[in-house]
Amino acid sequence: MEEYQKYNCIIIDDEFLARKLIADYISKIDHLNLVGSFDTPIKTIDIITKGNVDVIFTDIEMTDISGIDFIQELSVPNQPIIVFITAYPQYAVQGFEINAVEYLLKPVSFPRFVKAVNKITTILKAKQKLQLLENSQPPIQPVIEKKGFVIIKNERKIVKLLHEEILFIEGALEYVTFQTRNKKIMGLFSLKNLEKELPEDKFMRIHKSYIVALDKISEIDGNLVRIDQFTIAVSKAIRPKLLKAFSK
Repeated sequence: MEEYQKYNCIIIDDEFLARKLIADYISKIDHLNLVGSFDTPIKTIDIITKGNVDVIFTDIEMTDISGIDFIQELSVPNQPIIVFITAYPQYAVQGFEINAVEYLLKPVSFPRFVKAVNKITTILKAKQKLQLLENSQPPIQPVIEKKGFVIIKNERKIVKLLHEEILFIEGALEYVTFQTRNKKIMGLFSLKNLEKELPEDKFMRIHKSYIVALDKISEIDGNLVRIDQFTIAVSKAIRPKLLKAFSK
């Protein structure tokens, strides 16, 4: 039988039935380990600050403090992955602006929950591999060439990625993901350094987690940007600058 890496998770929701449903879903997934279920974010501070939590499944509108406000104020060395579960779709953009990995609308079906868990697991596994790599050798720094491409070293692979192939770059924790039309490439990078090194007439950081290729944007709808089949949030502060660049 295949053995799974167990990832510790907690649930935060002031509704008992909502907590019970997500706890039931978690119990069906071998590599998730529920270590706590709470009716208020305040009760989770101790377990989170001890570094025992990999994933937080949290509601947004709660009595003591909203899930968004709590996550914004949360500052720990090993930041857990955040999944918002709410009945209110209007919080989606705000949720992604604070680096939520998933945003699930109630009532959450089990297939939709599994899809979110698959994304979470991919991120956690990649983080572990990169941490092992970082601990086994000197830190790998990205090499940004002046010839229109990026050299990405990830584990044993060295990939040459042309600037023109990049749709957008997503930052998460200590690594970034380069998204092209048909693949993702992950590596140890600083999104801040990439923002400085990539040509500013071709790329723009539109969110603290995203750099986009300006010529790949097909549509801007409010605080959302459409690139190929992907939809990405743009921060309110950057939107005027993006609109100006998009209109050129």
